[in-house]
Amino acid sequence: MSDYRVRFAAVADEPFGPEAAERLANALATMPGAGRVEGAEQDDEARRVSAGFWIEVRLGMADAARDGSRLAKEALKGAGLGEAQLVELAVWLGDVDEAVKEP
Repeated sequence: MSDYRVRFAAVADEPFGPEAAERLANALATMPGAGRVEGAEQDDEARRVSAGFWIEVRLGMADAARDGSRLAKEALKGAGLGEAQLVELAVWLGDVDEAVKEP
């Protein structure tokens, strides 16, 4: 098993409302399959939310991207942001100390 860091961003046509980032972080923290959550951010002007989390994957990068995308979409739904469109997805392989540094 390898640990992968996943960062994603989503945008919406309508405003997210208050505390969308907090709801997203909470959804990720309680979601089976999502490991350590790196928090979430909200940009009301751009109607954008983003977040990061870790997952364990057996086979490789393609599986990490697939699973990370699925978990990101599920977290958006769980946070009441199901209408948001996933627009960015980044996946890194590595240990926590190395991957926490932004590329």
